[in-house]
Amino acid sequence: MNTPVRIADETYCRQRTIAIAGNPNAGKTTLFNALCGTRQKVGNYPGVTVERKTGQTRLPSGETVNIIDLPGCYSLAARSPEEQIAHDVLLGEMEGENAPDLIIVVVDASNLQRNLFLTSQLHDLGIPIIVALNMMDIARERGSEVDPEKLTAALGCAVIPLVARKGEGLDELLAAIESAPCACQLKGGIPRFIDCLPSALEQPVQTLAEGLIKSGLTHETDARGEALWLLVSSLEGDDAVQAPAAAALSRRVRKQYHLSSRQVRAIETSARYRYLKDLMKQTSCLQADLPHRLTNRLDSVLLHRFFGPILFLAVMALVFQSLFSWATPAMDVIESGVSLTGQAIDRLLPDGLFKEMIQQGVVSGVGNVLVFLPQILLLFLFIGFLEDVGYMARAAFLMDRLMSRVGLDGRAFLPLLSSFACAIPGIMATRTIAGRKDRLVTILVAPLMSCSARLPVYTLVIGTVFAAETPVGGIFTVGGLVLMAIYAFSITLGITMAAVFKRTLLKSPPPPLLLELPTYKLPSLKSIGLNLFDRGRLFVNRAGTVILAATVILWAILHIPIHHVDRTRFENARQAVIENSGLDADSRDKALQSIAAAEDADVVEQSLGGHLGKWLEPVIAPLGFDWKIGVGIIASFAAREVFISGLAVVHGVDGADERSPSLRESLRDEKRPGTNTPMYTPLLGLSLLVFFVLACQCLSTVAIARRETSSWFWPAFMVGYMSVLAWVGSFVVYQGGKLLGYS
Repeated sequence: MNTPVRIADETYCRQRTIAIAGNPNAGKTTLFNALCGTRQKVGNYPGVTVERKTGQTRLPSGETVNIIDLPGCYSLAARSPEEQIAHDVLLGEMEGENAPDLIIVVVDASNLQRNLFLTSQLHDLGIPIIVALNMMDIARERGSEVDPEKLTAALGCAVIPLVARKGEGLDELLAAIESAPCACQLKGGIPRFIDCLPSALEQPVQTLAEGLIKSGLTHETDARGEALWLLVSSLEGDDAVQAPAAAALSRRVRKQYHLSSRQVRAIETSARYRYLKDLMKQTSCLQADLPHRLTNRLDSVLLHRFFGPILFLAVMALVFQSLFSWATPAMDVIESGVSLTGQAIDRLLPDGLFKEMIQQGVVSGVGNVLVFLPQILLLFLFIGFLEDVGYMARAAFLMDRLMSRVGLDGRAFLPLLSSFACAIPGIMATRTIAGRKDRLVTILVAPLMSCSARLPVYTLVIGTVFAAETPVGGIFTVGGLVLMAIYAFSITLGITMAAVFKRTLLKSPPPPLLLELPTYKLPSLKSIGLNLFDRGRLFVNRAGTVILAATVILWAILHIPIHHVDRTRFENARQAVIENSGLDADSRDKALQSIAAAEDADVVEQSLGGHLGKWLEPVIAPLGFDWKIGVGIIASFAAREVFISGLAVVHGVDGADERSPSLRESLRDEKRPGTNTPMYTPLLGLSLLVFFVLACQCLSTVAIARRETSSWFWPAFMVGYMSVLAWVGSFVVYQGGKLLGYS
């Protein structure tokens, strides 16, 4: 059903668009999920990392309306990308977005005056609004008195009491949306703030408004609201917003009246809070602050100077352990499904390159992506739960002192911790970080945390070149201590690089931690479930397509020979095995598998990948590596653990994994060309371990970084700086070891 919308005396039919705005932690996303359910899409706004959520809902009359979930912000004064986008969407200045016909302002009823600050700014824009007075249950518990009817009369718009997480008041809200006016300006019982400015702002706003109208940059009805927004918005600085065409005019007016944007903001903020205080007095709203007993009791422990950090580490250990252990059964199921799919293709398709491409390229490519899905879903299950109950803000508060020493926000801790399981969910979790530069720094250092995909490589190298099982001190083993040293090295370097970036390329002052500690409450299972569905769908749709294409390309590079491969000797060897009557069935199968593996190794050597490995050899030779390791490094870009299968193929070992005795023996028996000295020594092993700690060998990570930064520059920079670090680190280890007399 289409609704006639009347604007400027011109009536036409189209589907209405409704924006949901509100402060962080006011329940905005919970309301959006309750209204839209699964009928929503998630993406990024053009050119920025800010998330864009849209959906649809059906009103009681059958009318379908579009819903936009605006980024949460405390003010429209644009000092961040989120605030800039909220303003641009509301004014119809965002590319690909129409101006909304109606705004639903989600207000935390237990913290009414502060939440009404944004409401009054939206009211100034002249767009019809509905105030969704959320968390009424908490407001009553804290002793606040809010009269929705008096607020309705004062603001001139519907004020609907809600408890969004329980679904209370949704029917009344839908009815209010259906009957909402579509006029260009609302008039309530008291004047809007923009119509009763303090004397210090009246003349500058009026002068700028007249200039905007004369320049044709805005409509007369919007001019004063837009003028005030321009004067209070920051157009320079760390997270500078995109300066609109009117920026120069705004600067001239500020200069004319000897005002800075900071001074204008201070005057506007003080005056607006006085305006809101009078509004609450006239509407008999009492904002009490009785202690929330559950919150106070929990915070006395969870924010305790001694017990708080210990409990926080216990919670993080639970999250960390779940990503390592709890996801394993689901990951095993996915791997089994991929394996069964490969076996089915093996039976259905005739032998040949096409079959190998489908099996090893397409099916393995999809499997390499899907296997991370359980970890991602578990991570966002924990994040969603902790955010909904109110603990995530406390976690950021507890970690801020530590993270601020390297110039990062306290919210950066969880993404970095998550990256030990996998950098992909860790990078996705940086969305909780407000500052653009802090978000970028966290994304750039997240891959330095040793993810679980590196563990197979560590296990193979440690088990091959060290006496891994040798006990040390009766408790530890050599292998365990080497592994612990690797993780300590990755943490130290990650923190160091974060400090370097914050002081150079992404220089910015340490971010002040400005956050609200919400009351504890039961989570919305529907909201968490929808969030998991969105994250899973985004991961599979966006990253999966890139990784699938890249895996097929890598398969082609490693398996399609560019020079003729003489297969006669392999066919003769097979025939000899088949005709050897002295072999039993098991021995015959093993011999045939060995011949097939040797043939694959020969194909790889003659492939483009083999030639790339030999071309790469002069670059990696100072690190102690040969062309075969180079092939493994190239193969590992599909996924780090593919390094093992790459080494296995090039050494002619069939079906090997990191614990395979045959692969370990083959590596131990490998000699350096022209000598009788072992190739794989403890020194080479350390060099290889350092390389894999530091190198960004993961296309999945690059693809996610591209999506989260909306740019190819930062993923390319990430790969570049980590590759340089890896080469330098391995060079120092290998050449330094040789200088000290180690071989």
